[in-house]
Formats: sequence, structure tokens, C-alpha cells
Amino acid sequence: MAEVETTRDLLVMALQDLHDGERAMVERLGTVQGNLADDALRTIVAEDEDRSARQRDALTQALGTLDADAGDTENIWLRAILDDADNDAETIARGPLRDIAIAGALRKGKQSQRVSYETAIALARKLGKKDADTALSRMAQEAEDTDTALAQALALLSTGL
Repeated sequence: MAEVETTRDLLVMALQDLHDGERAMVERLGTVQGNLADDALRTIVAEDEDRSARQRDALTQALGTLDADAGDTENIWLRAILDDADNDAETIARGPLRDIAIAGALRKGKQSQRVSYETAIALARKLGKKDADTALSRMAQEAEDTDTALAQALALLSTGL
């Protein structure tokens, strides 16, 4: 693998990592949703799957403006977090406890995404890529909004346990 030596190349790497994270969410959130018992939490996950598809497509476009493609970079953190959610589904009985564990795993994923988006935003700003900065800032805000919704669902699920 070539060594990254420019801000542009690091931004491409960051966008490829984000793209794979969103692709992984699209591929796997349907299964996660099916493992949940709580209707409100299932709705949050379904909305996040739709949002991830839009963001994956927007990241493809952003990469195109840099004369790059999605490549084969894997977002190892987000994929591991989704593996954790799958493990929770396999090892915890269906119901509130499983939903709490999966909500926690998904919150870890949102935190991972937010930090990754912030890095890409900083690089886009350094390069003067205003359109990328704006799009990435919106995506980071959407990750934060989803995390807030997951936190609220988690609080409701844990009431009375």
C-alpha cells in the first residue's frame, strides 16, 4: 500500500473509510432491526439504514470530485461494532435486555462515525473543499441526532429493569 503524503490523499482515505462504514450499515442494519423487539428502536434503526444509504451515495459523489472511487478500504471499527451487535443477538434472549445491548453497540458505532466525520471535515476545510465540508458536517450532525435518539430509546428501555 502506498504511503499517504498529501492532505488530499488523506481525505480520500477518510472518505473511503466512511463510505465502507455506511455500506456496512446498509448491508447489516436490516438484520439488526429484525433482532429487536422494541418498535421505537426498530424505527430508529430503519431510519438509520435509509440515512446510511443516502450518505454512502453522497460519499461516492464526494470521492468522485477528488477523482477517486470507494476503493476496497474496510472500516474495521464499524464492522467490529456491527459484529458486536450480531453477537448480542445470538447470546441474549429476545426482549428488552437484547435491545439495550444492541442499542449500546449502535451508539458505539455512531460515536465512531462522528469522530471519523470530524476528521474528514477538518481535512476538507484544510483543502478549501466547501461543498465537502458542508455535506460532511450534515452527515456528522445526522450521526449525532441518531445517537441522541438511540440514547433516549436506551433510557426508556432500561426504566424498570
